[in-house]
Amino acid sequence: MKTPAEAYDKFSAAVKAQNGAALFDALDQQTRWDWMTIQKYHREAYDIVLSNYPEGAEREREAHRFQGGATATSARELFSAEVAPHLLPTLVPLAQGNAKIEKVEGDADNRATAVLASGARVPLARGEDGGWGYAGLARDAEELQTRAYHALEVVRASAADYERAATRATK
Repeated sequence: MKTPAEAYDKFSAAVKAQNGAALFDALDQQTRWDWMTIQKYHREAYDIVLSNYPEGAEREREAHRFQGGATATSARELFSAEVAPHLLPTLVPLAQGNAKIEKVEGDADNRATAVLASGARVPLARGEDGGWGYAGLARDAEELQTRAYHALEVVRASAADYERAATRATK
């Protein structure tokens, strides 16, 4: 979206339609990138679990944990399936339309807020591509992306431990 007003309108339309894929498309660029990274980390963790963990309960549990991200065809699909169903109903009060767009003081070039008649505020951000999007999920997406990275690191370390144990068992 070229303007904050267009971004708010796209966000509102997605929420009113209860459409998770459209909501993903209405997100700011950084939040979408974080979801793409989450999916990538889950796919890698899933592949490592299936190829390096021995058969058993831990393998099944870890494979199940990462399966959604690994089997989704895109971050958009992952977000739509895992987040949107629970999130969309909570966003309805923010999708009332007729919002007044205010630039954020000190960062007017990259941040804006849609202010509703109710006083509710909807954060908007401009990405590196110049497009605007809904930024209300940015902090959560960043935290989830960090957790996904650390989970992947644990999976990598566990896989290395399993490989060493298997090597010792064959000697």
